[in-house]
Amino acid sequence: MITAKLIGLDLDLKFVDFSQKQHLSDEFIKLNPQHQIPVFVDTDGEVYIDSHAIICFMVSKYGKDDKLYPKDLSKRARVDHRLHYENGVLFQVIKDIVARNIYGGEADFNPKTIELCQNAYSFLEAFLKQGQYVVGNDMTVADISINATLITLHLLLPVDAAKFPLITAWMERMKSLPDYEDVNVKGAEALCTRIKGVMADTKAKSSG
Repeated sequence: MITAKLIGLDLDLKFVDFSQKQHLSDEFIKLNPQHQIPVFVDTDGEVYIDSHAIICFMVSKYGKDDKLYPKDLSKRARVDHRLHYENGVLFQVIKDIVARNIYGGEADFNPKTIELCQNAYSFLEAFLKQGQYVVGNDMTVADISINATLITLHLLLPVDAAKFPLITAWMERMKSLPDYEDVNVKGAEALCTRIKGVMADTKAKSSG
């Protein structure tokens, strides 16, 4: 939604209620057999799935310029790399937490999870040595995607400002995004509340 706001694209939003298993309905599975969100249905009826693919497509088709997703192949390759970093490295820390602490019965963050997280932060700090954003001095879709994941991780395993000053400064810059609180922060807080609640329950049961 933030990317759409930045390029001035109006969306007709339809919310999927997972508690009612709407993502498993025949109607939804026709759109995305993986029964995951988000799903983007274009004006011509074509369907696009996966947030990374969707934001790149939206900017390429509807953006007034290519700053968010450069047409230059060299720049685009670096943006694509950062998107893969977000999905394959940073987001994997959250998946590890969910697997261990929600479904695996672990009451505390596992040392291996913490190590994964610190490594992910170290990579991001290195990227930011090259400019104000993760690919140079212009914000791209990679910043938007990484920021969404990092907000959640920061609430669970906070970024050490002394150790990662560039990430800390970048996170402050990203707060200028439209609908930052409503789109990113509220969802992150809800997920973190659930994770910490399960961990607290696990700890209480083990001590009782």
